[in-house]
Amino acid sequence: MRSCLILLGMLVLPALVCASDISIERAVAAVDNGIIVVDADAELNFSADAIAALESGVRLVFTLDIRIRKPIRYFIDRTLFSTRHRYSLERHALSDQYILTDLITGDRRIQGSLAAAVDNLGRIRHVPVAERDAVDLPAESALRMRLRLDIESLPAPMIPIAYVSPGWYMSSGWFQWQAAL
Repeated sequence: MRSCLILLGMLVLPALVCASDISIERAVAAVDNGIIVVDADAELNFSADAIAALESGVRLVFTLDIRIRKPIRYFIDRTLFSTRHRYSLERHALSDQYILTDLITGDRRIQGSLAAAVDNLGRIRHVPVAERDAVDLPAESALRMRLRLDIESLPAPMIPIAYVSPGWYMSSGWFQWQAAL
């Protein structure tokens, strides 16, 4: 029994050392020119494995999932609309700069350091969700958002390793708030 506990400790300790995480600190939704837009602030902590891969030229893709839900008392909320945005973060080897790209619009932001690029990735601004008139919303809607690393977008040889290594699980979980749209 004691050897099993030691073995379990040896497996868990590296996972805690290499832990990575994303947390959404705040989010707001508003209507701008008939379009529902979202702003949010997230804090990202990369594991040593993710940093090493990025420094070696591996592109990391992050997915931002946004859902508009209708709160139903005593029942599970019903999803009225769902959308997904994707961002990639990569290091340019020759210039030693980091490029953050919105994979939907193609907008690119270039940063001189990894810390600045990660901070920029965490500042989610003016993300279009849906046309206000296209979605039949109640006066008070529940919005949910999560930001996560897309493991499936890693190079094929890295995917199995990422699935078994806790250092690659980067997800904020669902952040929910109420908004009058």
